[in-house]
Amino acid sequence: MRIYLIFFKILKLLYNSFLYFFYYFIVVSHPSQGTENKILIIRLDAIGDFILCLDSVQHFRKFYPDKKIILLGNRVWTDLAKKLPFWHKVWDLDRRKFYRNLAYRAHLLKKIRKAGFEVVIQPTYSREFLYGDAIIRISGARKRFGSIGDCSNIRPLEKMISDQFYTRLIPAAPHTLMELKRNAEFMCRLNMSMQAGLPDISLAIKGVKNPVADISDYYVIFPGASWSGRQWPIDRFAVLSEKIYRQYGLITVICGSPDEQDLAEALVSHINVPVMNITGKTTLVNLAVIIKDASFLVGNETSAIHIAAAVSTPAFCILGGGHYGRFMPYDIESKTERPLPIPIIHKMDCFGCNWQCQYSYEKGEPVPCIAKISVDEVFAILQNAISKFY
Repeated sequence: MRIYLIFFKILKLLYNSFLYFFYYFIVVSHPSQGTENKILIIRLDAIGDFILCLDSVQHFRKFYPDKKIILLGNRVWTDLAKKLPFWHKVWDLDRRKFYRNLAYRAHLLKKIRKAGFEVVIQPTYSREFLYGDAIIRISGARKRFGSIGDCSNIRPLEKMISDQFYTRLIPAAPHTLMELKRNAEFMCRLNMSMQAGLPDISLAIKGVKNPVADISDYYVIFPGASWSGRQWPIDRFAVLSEKIYRQYGLITVICGSPDEQDLAEALVSHINVPVMNITGKTTLVNLAVIIKDASFLVGNETSAIHIAAAVSTPAFCILGGGHYGRFMPYDIESKTERPLPIPIIHKMDCFGCNWQCQYSYEKGEPVPCIAKISVDEVFAILQNAISKFY
């Protein structure tokens, strides 16, 4: 097994190196002709990251009022982005195809190269060498701005190389900042004065019908997470849902991505009160509407928590320590009457570990900082908050 892993890593390194030199064919065959009125904004990260950046990136339209702004985004959320008025056009990128499919990668890079952007900006703090940095490199833009960033998603050597792709790297505070503040920091250092505030996607879902509108009183459970170690056990979600139904009479609506359907079905089998499972059956826009009309949302640290914040729905986040302080808890500068997501944590000295857990735990089970959060703790915090919301 060890030999196999070493062989796989060598193959991956060779492939990544090939992708690096692959650009030269595009550069030689497609000279860039920059124009004075076109700007490309690059955001290729996940749904939650996109939601968190909205409060900041909307200012590009105000800062460049006479420019045509194009957003290049991750395909998983571009349908939502296309309904927002912060840009003139949205191009989508399929991350998996962009890495694995050379024809798709070449086509998209040629499209960007030939578009002739004057300015290309990647505000993402944790840059990726073969994604956003690669596009910066190929763009041929006269001005290429990006964050000095960190090494969370990039090797130090790769970062040293790709730092040279930019004409200006925006300084960033080296300590942990909540992502809303991090995004505001980037904009301020581009001379766009602003304070960190809450994102708002109400314009994107205005007039969209709620797929579960026939249920009068419900709340949402989002049981999935990007990794099983960050995922609260489904049997605890089940017990919590029964407590909520008996106390408040609210029906449980389970939501999630298509990849989480098995997890959701397992949760349904544990619940003995009314429940509706629509996991994998909604678009991102539909999901946002469902969350907007819900009494509240309970989930792990996922995009659903940030969507709830962006539609002003109370949310309860079962939060581990891996990225503590970066995406949760919320920390904003501007005053708001909208509900902030409420973190539910079991504080440990190792918080900030970037999910490199130092403790032993069973494969497929949550790490200790998640596992030690009890149903009674969650329900008590939920009860206290509900008494203030309603």
